[in-house]
Amino acid sequence: METFNLHLWLDLIQEKLKTTFADNLLFIGYHGSYRRQEATEYSDIDLIVILKTLVIEDLKKYREIVNSMPFKEKCCGFISGEKEIQNWSKSDIFQFYYETENLYGDIKKLITPPEKEDIQTAIKTGVETLYHALCHSFLFDKNKAENLASLYKMTFFILQAKYFLKTNQYILTKKELLNYLDNEDYRILETCINRNLIKDFNAKELERSYNRLLEWCKSTMR
Repeated sequence: METFNLHLWLDLIQEKLKTTFADNLLFIGYHGSYRRQEATEYSDIDLIVILKTLVIEDLKKYREIVNSMPFKEKCCGFISGEKEIQNWSKSDIFQFYYETENLYGDIKKLITPPEKEDIQTAIKTGVETLYHALCHSFLFDKNKAENLASLYKMTFFILQAKYFLKTNQYILTKKELLNYLDNEDYRILETCINRNLIKDFNAKELERSYNRLLEWCKSTMR
């Protein structure tokens, strides 16, 4: 069985992108679990591609590149035209701006950093989305353990933004961020890191974990 090598894979797709898009290509990078060195064998590669202009024909070409790649099923991420990414809501690009690893070009020369108000909006939107998903999951999901684990995964990005807002420091990984948190934020992120254990929770443990996350959402909203 062929072994996946991230750096060889990135080198190959860069070569294909540069050949295909030539002068229309502005940026290639990646973020997500591989960037944070938290990837598992099931993780996607969150590739970012920015073109000067993006039309449907470019998407078709990009699809052909992905389909030609080994481990094509791992390819995920974001593609955009230059003007679209520059006009994107700044509250939606906090992690995008600070986490992206440049492979070709410089993301920070293409977009401006989110401001304090943008990050506050990102936190508020993230918590509201989590709160809604949590209530829906508790009421309707059949596989509560699996879905609760996914919900706890979302807390990292909220906590990461909260800490940045407080200190102006972007902490890349979950384990590093845990060192700077305390009280309920610490316990929530600790559960996030160990969310693989949720699958073994009994009904009472699941309910307690739902309740803890619900109360944390309410507190964070305030």
